[in-house]
Amino acid sequence: MTERVLVTGAQGSLGANVARAALSRGLPVRALVRSPGKAPLPDGLEVVRGDALDADALARAADGCAAIFHLVNVSLDAQWIDTHARLLDAALSAAKTTGARLVFPANVWVYGKGKPGDLVDEARPPSPCSAKGRARAAMEATIRASGARFVVVRLPEFYGPHVQTLTGPPLRKLTQGRTATWFGPADRGVELVFMPDAALALLEIGLARERDVDGEVFHLPGSAHTTVRAFLAEARRQTGRGRVVVLPSALVRVGALAVPLAREFADILHLWEAPVLLDGAKLRARFPATRFTPYADGIAQTLAWLRENPGVRMYF
Repeated sequence: MTERVLVTGAQGSLGANVARAALSRGLPVRALVRSPGKAPLPDGLEVVRGDALDADALARAADGCAAIFHLVNVSLDAQWIDTHARLLDAALSAAKTTGARLVFPANVWVYGKGKPGDLVDEARPPSPCSAKGRARAAMEATIRASGARFVVVRLPEFYGPHVQTLTGPPLRKLTQGRTATWFGPADRGVELVFMPDAALALLEIGLARERDVDGEVFHLPGSAHTTVRAFLAEARRQTGRGRVVVLPSALVRVGALAVPLAREFADILHLWEAPVLLDGAKLRARFPATRFTPYADGIAQTLAWLRENPGVRMYF
């Protein structure tokens, strides 16, 4: 049986990759979209106009779907925590109403500050040190207590086609021969997951026929450990253009005194000062076909997408 899936956030970075990966597999894909004209959507996608905050609209869109991929995101502002909590409540209500499995992309914010050489597995309890980390930990607790079918896939920070935040702006600047700026430490050990890899992993896990994945958490690490400086140097090597400038974390914290976006980013700046690295042994054992694209290849694909989409909006 071909399983229909519902994707929220299909115009965002992870949602766009999941929708395209599902369509490439021949799956019928439905997307709940508030503003269909806001960003291009792939051919073959069934678009349902609606708001992901509306539990009834979500339930109607999820009717007949095997899984709800809860991938909608919102601007990093003072309402971020409240809006994400409301979005999750609506998604959980729809999952319980329809019996669909909720596929939730978690992040590493719940683990606070990492330690060099420490790989975090799924048994590690949350220890958030930021407001957003505490909010994400509360969201995961809400999921576990909801009574809905769910699976959680935890991702590190990311890059790739359709990514418009974080790594997106400096990579685009390099394709344009401009100066790529990074705020914060650039020489700490980090990992970045390639969004198309994450999309395939979410599909594989989210549509697993076995019900024993329900209630499980899987960690998806990047292909290898790297540094921001090495990552951007590879992009600079491939473009042959532009330059990279690394600015100190202190500038973000100073900016946080007056600039709302800097204030929100400062809350999670520790992710680069003391990065959290994931142990992916459980996922590799259960889903051995999981793809881990090397950074050089992933960067090449990302740069190609940025060249093909020069007008895409970047956020920070």
